[in-house]
Amino acid sequence: MTSLGQHPSLPVSEFFSKFASVYVRQTGHSTLSILTDVITNIVQTSAYPVGPDSVVHDTAAGPGIGAAALVASLPKDQLPKKMLVSDNVSMMVSAALESLAASTLPDVDCKQLDSQDLQSVPDNYFTHSLNNFSIFTFPRPIDAIRETYRTLSPGGLAVVTCWRRFAPVFIVRAAQQKIRPDLPLMLTPGPEFCEEGVLRKVVEEGGFANDNITMDDKILVVDDDENIAGLTMLMTGPLMSKAREGYTEEEEAGWPGAVSQAVKEEVAQFGGIRFEVYILLASK
Repeated sequence: MTSLGQHPSLPVSEFFSKFASVYVRQTGHSTLSILTDVITNIVQTSAYPVGPDSVVHDTAAGPGIGAAALVASLPKDQLPKKMLVSDNVSMMVSAALESLAASTLPDVDCKQLDSQDLQSVPDNYFTHSLNNFSIFTFPRPIDAIRETYRTLSPGGLAVVTCWRRFAPVFIVRAAQQKIRPDLPLMLTPGPEFCEEGVLRKVVEEGGFANDNITMDDKILVVDDDENIAGLTMLMTGPLMSKAREGYTEEEEAGWPGAVSQAVKEEVAQFGGIRFEVYILLASK
């Protein structure tokens, strides 16, 4: 997540402080499930697996999703010897500290840092950098990649995940059409990143050579009731408040019902709430 100079389409940073404690549930465990799968089936089968000699950065980490994914996907003896978990929002850092306090990670440090300007981190320091669903939130995404490149050691690996289809946006816009089709649809941060080739271009401009970049994709369909309920809370809550700008009190009162109906339509179409993801690996 980002707060300092945050993307104008995101809520104010105070919201993310409140969001930290409910992040995993209200994302329907989607960001954690996807990254766990990426680590298990892509990173660990690549030429640059995480191991006991690794030093990993979980950047723009929210409540430490990258660190949690490593714990979930690796045996204890393969966890990195050192890990930095960083985010711009202090409450996200606090949430990471709390959630990782009893983890099996040998050495984890949680700090409030701006991913676009990691002055306190030396060059060539990390063996791996995880940027999980945050690249599109940065006002200066190329600067964030430049810092990833600078702080990676030669032979280091960056893992960047990005939405191709972020299902809640489609559901929220369907709900908007049910109540106030005359009003503009909700804007989202970095919509260009959903387009083919944009993520790769940004990573190249940030310093990584084209030949050292590989792309993959993934589809996740969330179909269990608990995670659908969590995502529904997200879509009816303050993160999506911009979708309801200009609404009367009566229209606001109808929002949860419109979202619930749009969720049912999504599930009928896809068998669940469907996320599509770009996965980029880049070596230095």
